[in-house]
Amino acid sequence: MRITGGTARGISLQAPKGDSTRPATDRTREAVFSSLGTLIEGSICIDLFAGTGSYGFEALSRGAQSCLFFDSKPEAIRCLKQNKINVSKSADLQDEQSKIFKVNLMNREYDWTQKIFKKADCIFLDPPYALLEVHLSYFLECLSFQFAHKDSILILECPSHLAIKSQTWTVHKRIGASGKSKPNAILLNCHS
Repeated sequence: MRITGGTARGISLQAPKGDSTRPATDRTREAVFSSLGTLIEGSICIDLFAGTGSYGFEALSRGAQSCLFFDSKPEAIRCLKQNKINVSKSADLQDEQSKIFKVNLMNREYDWTQKIFKKADCIFLDPPYALLEVHLSYFLECLSFQFAHKDSILILECPSHLAIKSQTWTVHKRIGASGKSKPNAILLNCHS
């Protein structure tokens, strides 16, 4: 798995061993960032359930101003730290442009905005599919919405069959193949 565009293009990303993390494929990320186009340049990003950080590091490589990475697994945090070193060196990023937080995003009582100073322009959300099936409303209406402003874009990676119903987000575009086990990325616009 590699960064597909920008100043760190071609840099390999470390991924945790085993199947506890499902990194976004290069093809899916390329399609997402092609759809985002110049919106990513100068943007403030957040990568929720970051895993390898592939979405956030891709955004930084393509000109995002900053990205915050959130995950709870120790192995994912280790990979995020190494990927930060590699991408930052290649893309000539400053240390403060990316920050990594080890947190349990399923803690519904926590005010996640305590960890950020500005609302995000782009929010990447790629939780385990098993959690999506059960907690989609929490992810859309509470978790991601806490980081959003009225013009935010949410990029949700999910199975293609997942139906999106939200009071705060509107589906703008679906990217990916159809089929129950096929991953899709959905671009959603904040509408509150």
